[in-house]
Amino acid sequence: MERTFKNGFIYAAPALTYTAPFPEEEIIKKVEDTTYTITTKPDGKFSFGIEAGWYHSFENPRFFHYLEGGIAYRSFKGAADIDLTTAFDSISGTASGTEEYTLTSLSGIFRIVRASQMGKFTFFTWGPGINFDYHLSDNRNIDSDAFEETQQDMKLQLHFQFGVGFRLTESVIFLPQIEIPLAEAYPTGKWEATNAFAENHLYPLLISFKVMLLRKDLMNCNAPEIPKGF
Repeated sequence: MERTFKNGFIYAAPALTYTAPFPEEEIIKKVEDTTYTITTKPDGKFSFGIEAGWYHSFENPRFFHYLEGGIAYRSFKGAADIDLTTAFDSISGTASGTEEYTLTSLSGIFRIVRASQMGKFTFFTWGPGINFDYHLSDNRNIDSDAFEETQQDMKLQLHFQFGVGFRLTESVIFLPQIEIPLAEAYPTGKWEATNAFAENHLYPLLISFKVMLLRKDLMNCNAPEIPKGF
């Protein structure tokens, strides 16, 4: 950030959400003389989100150059094709169906970010963060007790975000970023970040398009200058 600008202001980040599918999975269960073969073929889908908040850069940074906090609304969608084969002696039968999911949440977000200069008006950012997610709703075309057990009203997750920033004008920075969940902090053992939902067959990704606004500091010429092209 140039010294003629204040070290904090607002940002907004519309986002695409995507549920990356895990590989096809086959589970074979045998109950007495009957063998059940369940094949799951997950299908990732796009949805949307929006985030707004405040960032603050450090005048004398050590390792991280700025922090940011905000509130986000996010929607995730996904699906999975399920095939079931039942075999008993020489008799067998098949059944199939599609599970579809839409989950929405309201999230409180806090991140610490490091910025590295790439060019005169470009820089690379990366850093960890925590998301406090409040579950708003879920819609699905199946009745699954197992799904209900994994869905929590509130949860805390550790995330990681990285992206490339562009100085578009004197006071506008455009910052496309990718955000991924790393681990579930609370509650432990429920709705793990690496197996987010859809019966543990889809992984959530966020692709945000952040706009950060700079504001002139007419009184202070010693505002932070990190990074040079910020």
